[in-house]
Amino acid sequence: MEKEILNMEEAAELFGVSIKTFIKLLREEDVPGRKIGREWRFSRSALIEWLAKGNSRMYSSSEHDTRQFFENIADRWEEISSGLYDSTIITKLIESNLLNKDMTVLDYGCGDGFISRGIAFHVGKIIAMDMSVSMLDELDRKAKLQGITNILTVECDESEVPLRDGRIDLVCASMILHHIESPKDILKEFSRVLKNDGIIFIADLLPHDDEEFQKSMHDYHRGFSPAELEQWLLEAGFGNIKMEKLPAAGGNRKDIFVLTAAKQK
Repeated sequence: MEKEILNMEEAAELFGVSIKTFIKLLREEDVPGRKIGREWRFSRSALIEWLAKGNSRMYSSSEHDTRQFFENIADRWEEISSGLYDSTIITKLIESNLLNKDMTVLDYGCGDGFISRGIAFHVGKIIAMDMSVSMLDELDRKAKLQGITNILTVECDESEVPLRDGRIDLVCASMILHHIESPKDILKEFSRVLKNDGIIFIADLLPHDDEEFQKSMHDYHRGFSPAELEQWLLEAGFGNIKMEKLPAAGGNRKDIFVLTAAKQK
């Protein structure tokens, strides 16, 4: 007979998650349960009833809002993004001597193809992924105008990398990590799809305190500290990490860094 009263370990097992994930759930949701002294106790039937009443749309609304935001501004993104960063990012990537005509590149969170179109003539094939179909349409349109034929556009969900293991020579993640709820997890996905000794190139924001900017751009994060990002990369199996802060730009631009790291065998 199944136990009706569960401790925390048994409740986590019922949900099929780790203790760490279950504790996070307790902090963030109204999970039915009681703490008796220092011990948690849960009703099996109450947990199942609570789970059954959940609505997945509640948890996808944030992703939906972000997707809709970029769908709406796709045709203006080139103008908007010019106020955030410039071609220095592309120049740094080209001058890194990482590119060659035989490589396959994943440009994740590609937008209208700022990176993809900038390096297309230096590499063999580019798989450009984004959650916004309108952004991908802009990329296709602009690539056609530029005579670029080696970019394959792929729609994906946030934090999804629908590729088989070990297929990519270089991952580019330019100005995308701060839009992702769990950068730590997506870095592990990048490691998975990279070949051994494959390279990741990241350009993103250094920490800032501009809450209004964060809200207006639908960002999850206000940039990343080098130490935090380095730890995530190490945990994802990367090494030989090299980071550089780009020269400060004018206007309201935030401080930006570029980073390269190699997947370890």
